Amino acid sequence: MLTAVVAAVAAVGALAQSAPAEGIDLRTSPALAPPPRGAAAKALPIILQAREVRGRPDLESIAEGDAELRRGSTVIRADRLSYEQADDLARALGHVRVSRDGNVYSGPELQLKVQRFEGFFQSPTYFLGRTGAGGHADRIEFLDDQRVVATNVTYTSCGLDGSGAPVWVLSAGSVKIDLEANEGNAHDAVLRFYGVPILAAPSLSFPLSDARKSGWLPPSIAFDSKSGLQVAVPYYWNIAPNRDATLSPSVSVRRGAGLDTEIRYLEPSYSGESNLNLLPYDGLARRSRYSLRIAHDSSVERDTLLQLRLQRVSDDDYWKDFPRDLLTSTPRLLATDLRVSRPFGDWTTYARIQRWQVLQTADPATRIEAPYE
Repeated sequence: MLTAVVAAVAAVGALAQSAPAEGIDLRTSPALAPPPRGAAAKALPIILQAREVRGRPDLESIAEGDAELRRGSTVIRADRLSYEQADDLARALGHVRVSRDGNVYSGPELQLKVQRFEGFFQSPTYFLGRTGAGGHADRIEFLDDQRVVATNVTYTSCGLDGSGAPVWVLSAGSVKIDLEANEGNAHDAVLRFYGVPILAAPSLSFPLSDARKSGWLPPSIAFDSKSGLQVAVPYYWNIAPNRDATLSPSVSVRRGAGLDTEIRYLEPSYSGESNLNLLPYDGLARRSRYSLRIAHDSSVERDTLLQLRLQRVSDDDYWKDFPRDLLTSTPRLLATDLRVSRPFGDWTTYARIQRWQVLQTADPATRIEAPYE
């Protein structure tokens, strides 16, 4: 239904040049609430105002000059607006701007079924309030108030205030954005960093906010004289808000297939991570190889702190063959360190157990002794 402001003006079509109606009276609400949906949304009035409004009651209304149409959280502004009440269809031309639930779209032409939020926008720029990201597209199709499909589109969270070129930008033949699922899916996508393409994919998905999302990550490629070409494709698993894992299947031309895993956890009284790099069969060494690293911290009663640091590998030659796996300044001395500490005023007492794995060499001249245990 149209408001009395529009109905009164439309009923006297001959008075098309009448003075503009007074502004909309906005009232504060004592509590935050989501916009009405379903039947409640259908009951909301449509408010149409402009410098000039004309039309036929209950059929069509046309507004020109700083035109504005409102229904609930949807606001459309344009140089010229028409609204067909039977089809709930709004058409807007010239400096069109649409805002809904913090999302803003701007462009030259819009056609939209207001209640269902279905329609299209030609050559728009867009901004998604939830993510602080946006871009521009040749065309945007509104499937409903939560789903959007854009063609020949860019997407970035950088430089939207005009402060300069974006640091990173994703361009794609098409992007489907699902606000309810917090997910974007891009096809024929290219990711650029400072204008340099760093990733191309026929299809990829990405989260629309800072929330983590399970999925494949960009592959990593390495080469060295011993292992040859190595390719790993990590998969990120968002287990829970306080737990995640990264599983990285890998292939080495000379050594064979392997799996690297990283598991992280965070609880109120303890936290830590573990890393296991496993090569079931090394084609060069002709045996199984692995490295294990664990870091764990626990807080127990009376401010007592338990800390465990452990690093172990399968054999003495591991430090030479896989130096990137050993995050230590002493790659031939790998420590297991268990410490329990508790403060007493200005003093702290602790108990500590420390053991070492010493990676020896066949040459007696380069053998080393284990530190004190």
